[in-house]
Amino acid sequence: MTPRSLNLLLLIPLIILSACATLVPKDYLVTQDKIDRAWSKSFPLQRSVGNGLFNASLETPDVTFLTAQNRIGLGTNFSVSSLLAGEVKGRIGLSGSLRYDAAQRALYLQDPNLESLVVNQGSAELGKALRPALNMMLNEYLRGNPLYQFKQDEMRYAGNDIDITKISVVENGIKFDLKPQ
Repeated sequence: MTPRSLNLLLLIPLIILSACATLVPKDYLVTQDKIDRAWSKSFPLQRSVGNGLFNASLETPDVTFLTAQNRIGLGTNFSVSSLLAGEVKGRIGLSGSLRYDAAQRALYLQDPNLESLVVNQGSAELGKALRPALNMMLNEYLRGNPLYQFKQDEMRYAGNDIDITKISVVENGIKFDLKPQ
């Protein structure tokens, strides 16, 4: 075998590997439908708040994509009941930025900001007093539960492991820029 033939043989695996790497898509979109399906498994969320004085319930949040701020908005109906104070129902809204945890292959909402609390039924004063407890309830949930968790096969393409290089909130979902490892 001539040196030239040997060089060609050594070059073939490199060409094949580079071709596989170019097969990896440049981005991946997690749509609202995928997020809604993932969250519907965890909600409604029910907790006892205020040292057991109140029982609170949060419905499945509506997700909105705040593209200009690169944030996610969540809005959900809530109800809080107590034997002493009756029942309060309304809607709470928050927004947060996104954080990807590569070890868990999961996307989390971070730095949540409570944007609104509207009381539709019951005492508005009690609703406002419960605002910190509802905020804590949502924040506690968001810290421990991802907005979206990738399946193992979603992080591999054409035999290549994939790294996420950038996360962007777009009009119809969350876009991840990808590159092969």
